[in-house]
Amino acid sequence: MSNEITIREALMSDLDALLPLVDAYRAFYKQESDLESTRSFMRNRLQSPMTNVFLAEGKFGIVGFAQVFETYSTVRLAPMFILEDLFVDPQQRGAGVGTALLQRVVEFAKKRGAGGMFLETAHDNETAQRVYDRAGWTRETEFYKYNAPL
Repeated sequence: MSNEITIREALMSDLDALLPLVDAYRAFYKQESDLESTRSFMRNRLQSPMTNVFLAEGKFGIVGFAQVFETYSTVRLAPMFILEDLFVDPQQRGAGVGTALLQRVVEFAKKRGAGGMFLETAHDNETAQRVYDRAGWTRETEFYKYNAPL
């Protein structure tokens, strides 16, 4: 990765610069653009003590982000973190930005005493899966995921 990329926690003042990336992330998952709702959602996340957003920033501005949510495991008696979102500007992919974001969120979780961290990705998102595999993440084989009918 270029030495010009830095990873840092997002501030409320980053909201406007972050919105285009979050909108592009949502479009990747086939969601319609809705900047007003996205702004409100991300403003609330940036204000929440249960959420941390990390930014990859370079000479072209913010080129990637990762968002983690804190939860808890009764089995492990420890906090757990969900890597809910990770997105890199398509023009910046292949330069190690995603890997750097993954390293930063893992470091963050370890410092917080986490018992683990997990993520979900689409079955056909092979590009992301390769990044996770290279970073040492392992595919879940012990548990099924279920979704409630809401």
